[in-house]
Amino acid sequence: MSTMAKFFRFVSTSFEPEKKRVRFAYEMHLKGGKVMRFTETVDLPRVPQLKDLPAGLLDRVLESVHLMLGISYYKLYCPEKVEIPYALSKEQAEFWTTIYKKGLGEFAYRNKLDPRKFAKFPFKKSARPEAVDFPRKDRSLLGIGGGKDSIVAGELLKEAGKDFDAFLADTERSSPIVSAVVKIMGVKSLSLMRHLDPQVFEAHPGALNGHVPISGVFAFLGLLAAVLYDYRYVVVGNEQSSNFGNVQYKGMEVNHQWSKSEEFEALLQGYTRDFLTPDITYFSLLRPFYEIRIAEMFVRYPQYFPVFSSCNRSFRVHKARPTDRKTGLIDRETGLRPVWCCECAKCVFVFTMLSAFLSKKDLLKIFGKDLYEDKALEPLFKDLLGEGTMKPFDCVGTFEEMRAAYAMAKGENLNPKVLFKTAPAPTVPVPFKLLGMESVLILGYGREGKVTHEFLRQRYPKLSIGVGDRDLDPNYLLRQEDFDFVVKTPGIPRAMVTRPYTTASNLFFAEKPGLVIGVTGSKGKSTTASLIAHLLETSGKRVHLLGNIGKPMLSALMEKSKGIFVLELSSYQLEDLEYSPDIAVVTNLFPEHMNYHGGLENYYGAKSRCIRFMRNGSHFIYNPKVRLIKGWQTRAQRVPFTTQLPLKDSEIPLLGQHNRDNVRAAVTASRLLGVSETTIKKGILSFKPLSHRLEFVGEFNGIRFYDDAISTTPESTIMALKALKKVDTIFLGGEDRGYDFSELEKVLRRMKVRNIVLFPKTGDRMLKSREGFMIFETQKMNKAVQFAYAATQPGKICLLSCASPSYSLWKDFEDKGEDFKNCVQNLA
Repeated sequence: MSTMAKFFRFVSTSFEPEKKRVRFAYEMHLKGGKVMRFTETVDLPRVPQLKDLPAGLLDRVLESVHLMLGISYYKLYCPEKVEIPYALSKEQAEFWTTIYKKGLGEFAYRNKLDPRKFAKFPFKKSARPEAVDFPRKDRSLLGIGGGKDSIVAGELLKEAGKDFDAFLADTERSSPIVSAVVKIMGVKSLSLMRHLDPQVFEAHPGALNGHVPISGVFAFLGLLAAVLYDYRYVVVGNEQSSNFGNVQYKGMEVNHQWSKSEEFEALLQGYTRDFLTPDITYFSLLRPFYEIRIAEMFVRYPQYFPVFSSCNRSFRVHKARPTDRKTGLIDRETGLRPVWCCECAKCVFVFTMLSAFLSKKDLLKIFGKDLYEDKALEPLFKDLLGEGTMKPFDCVGTFEEMRAAYAMAKGENLNPKVLFKTAPAPTVPVPFKLLGMESVLILGYGREGKVTHEFLRQRYPKLSIGVGDRDLDPNYLLRQEDFDFVVKTPGIPRAMVTRPYTTASNLFFAEKPGLVIGVTGSKGKSTTASLIAHLLETSGKRVHLLGNIGKPMLSALMEKSKGIFVLELSSYQLEDLEYSPDIAVVTNLFPEHMNYHGGLENYYGAKSRCIRFMRNGSHFIYNPKVRLIKGWQTRAQRVPFTTQLPLKDSEIPLLGQHNRDNVRAAVTASRLLGVSETTIKKGILSFKPLSHRLEFVGEFNGIRFYDDAISTTPESTIMALKALKKVDTIFLGGEDRGYDFSELEKVLRRMKVRNIVLFPKTGDRMLKSREGFMIFETQKMNKAVQFAYAATQPGKICLLSCASPSYSLWKDFEDKGEDFKNCVQNLA
């Protein structure tokens, strides 16, 4: 580390909106008392409209830009201490410490510095910065750098019909290359101009020089532009290849492209969401693709060949640019010479990538010469192919890509399949996940899968769509490897998905057509969702019941439905949901679906996602009896179930305390939406209970039969027993999910249930002691019902409520319930 500087100070920001200018001031305090003062200016394209900005947001964004731009001045001496005029939280300070440490990784390597000794940003324990909601227009700023990647990103956005403008972050002077690219792309542009303090280009005693994470600088300038000029997304064209570093140094990987990497992108998304606003997202559209596949896409757009450049020397700030290379080639339309130095690693890499897909004639038109014939470039080729000393410090791809493209250019029979496959890209928002994909597999082809198929054909007509389902092919999971992307149905655990994927639920929420009420819980979600929809319909509102209990969500988008959307959301759907409803309702929680989720913590975690992405102004309706819910964090307003109903408990046409709680949840949601008390009472009284949920089948031979096939956990069966109270015979057992039945056994004895039918497999371990019970074990429903007719006392109840999933003997709980009802009526 340099020993000449005592500390670096971030002094102030000065925003002059009418002058379209922001100034950022810094100081470097050197030993001996000398102070170097720097001022960087950013010119804005037009006067921003600030009246609707939330309090404090602009200050925090300018603070962030101040800290990011400061890296260009901090690096002169890299002191171990920085002073800031802001109260950062511990998490914010850790973010900035990481940005400086990893962003200056190459700088440290080249200058033989220890990045572990770079300054750690200070924080205040009392600092509690919170993000603010700031709804933006659904449009994007696309960073244009003049190279093939941003061109491909722009064309993909155009083909998808996305609303976007080009974003230009120039330094000192504009680029004719970028201007030419934007002109061909045919979009409007928004340009910010940086003016660095001139001292940064001067020689100073003991000062250091080298690479800074310039993509990180542009990212924060993009966020500033999005705030000032009303954009929802800041989009760039960084690829999967940028995740791979150059060399290990001082215990960390040094990556020339670190501020283009997914790690940086994820850090910035989290910082923006947690400390600025969740309504602006920075991401790379090309993150799923390797450079070689992006090159394959790029050659589809030959209109850019005469003007684009990926050569970094074409964008130098103070040094000469290679626009005057003596090739004699000038494009007639643009008047530009080819802008490739044909000497650097970037030129060699891009030449090789394109050589895999273009003819030699087309390559010569772009580069002016055949780089394969230049003997002086052999060391660079070896470094890029992995046969030299190390991967060059430049924005180039992996050794594997280079070798594959080189072999393809020579006509060798090489199948670099892995390099053309898409990679997981969790930072890409759902509305953009399918852009650039050529093939999609629908994994699971039930009711939802079929609707998803129709939706994809409607929205993405160029996609090649396949189907994978166990009823069609026992090896359906292996089909994933032949596709770019997967849309999975909820019943398939994500652990079984081997390709990048999303879900129909996410696709629905990404285009959310109206107010959404999401209902979840371990029991009662179907009843509660149905009752909410019924109460709203009774009040005259336009309502759509979707999800497990209603139509598949995507059908509402295809039908262009409007109104209020009530969704029943299972833990399967919530597990990977990236959105939250406007009103979330949680009925109750207890262990369920252990096999699917791999444990109780994962199950509860899935349920909690229903509120994870809620905003200010949203509402979280919860059951105050459930202690676990109290620890869930959300920005929504918390609303407990109402205790006041417009009718007596005895008037409610639903049995059991749990159903009374469901009614209270539905009433709470209805009141939030302005439904009158008279209408609520009318709606409750006219509501018809759902099938297989304490459904009265009939009274035969003096025995009352109830179908509660929905109860697939011991907790829900206990609720059913408490609701009916006169159960003499109960049917138990099913698929083994590892549940604890000890409390259920206590309730059975306490309520003096005499007769028990046990189905496999959990029937074998349902009871620790069979003493005091008449037990009948069977795999046949008709045999079980015959036993019930013979054993149940007249005036008492026979209850189907198995405390276990149905799949050991039946297709699902509906199949089991229908079998029960048919057998009861046939034997009557």
